[in-house]
Amino acid sequence: MKSTSWRLASIGQLSILLEASSPKPGNVNRQFGFSDTDYRHFLASASLIGRGLHSSAMKGEALAEEKISPQELKIGELIHLSALDTFTGINKRNTILGTILLYIPLVVATSSVITVDGNFSTKEAQKWLSQIIENTSVEDCLNLYEAFHLARTTNPRVESSASWTETHSRYDIDNPKVMDNIVEDGLTLYELFKLSADVDEISSEWANNFSLILNQVFPYLDKIADNLENLEEGIVQTFVWLLSLRPDGLIAKKAGKKQAEIVRRLAERTMKAWNQDTGSLELMKKLDDELRKEGNLLNPGTTADLVSAGIFCKLVTLDFSKDSP
Repeated sequence: MKSTSWRLASIGQLSILLEASSPKPGNVNRQFGFSDTDYRHFLASASLIGRGLHSSAMKGEALAEEKISPQELKIGELIHLSALDTFTGINKRNTILGTILLYIPLVVATSSVITVDGNFSTKEAQKWLSQIIENTSVEDCLNLYEAFHLARTTNPRVESSASWTETHSRYDIDNPKVMDNIVEDGLTLYELFKLSADVDEISSEWANNFSLILNQVFPYLDKIADNLENLEEGIVQTFVWLLSLRPDGLIAKKAGKKQAEIVRRLAERTMKAWNQDTGSLELMKKLDDELRKEGNLLNPGTTADLVSAGIFCKLVTLDFSKDSP
């Protein structure tokens, strides 16, 4: 009999490794790195996140068995723990903060689903996610900010958007009073992500019950990749497909919405050629060259995080299918 918690932790680590290893345009992979971050940092992150993933899976089991309530989950602590293990010690690069924010609730929910049903379904996962997300606390929010501080990045952020309001600034990580503001306002983690949903894609997933990942990204990858043998090609295709659907959130923050839209259109042309099986490799190289021409400024990091979560769902489906031993 499989140990669900250890199995899910291992699958989570493998998902991160497969995403980082796949030759996606503009991302770190086996062949390419950036001046401040390269492939070894992702390998380290994937290895060091193990405790956080296992703890999340254990909490999911306890939740399903009604040993704890959603209010007792303390998901902020799980996020903080994962960041503490991943971004300190031998690895001091912020490589997977977005992945952590997506994986922790997803692993908890997946563990709950499998504990009850024995296999994975997106419908049941979203039911558990709804309970997990909507019952977060102010303490969870404070723990998130502790994780933010551990994973501080030097990437510039564009705040000129009309959607960037005084409310957002009140909870900005650079605001010296942010922790006091959270406590004063009684801001829960769920409420924070709802406030940020229009300016941050990861927040949008939390606010919308992981709808993009579970209803679009995972189904697309699941359709084009059968097993581990053809998963890498499926990952790359899913990445370009998702990049073609909307401007990448990280590119928009670092380089502006106009540049993010230019990248989206190039990905769209690449996808059209891919679907017609004509000239896709040439366009793929052009897309990769475009994304790398200014270092990591045009790195589609949010797209990578979303695809990574889709990979996790795919591997869970393969490993916990009704036919698996």
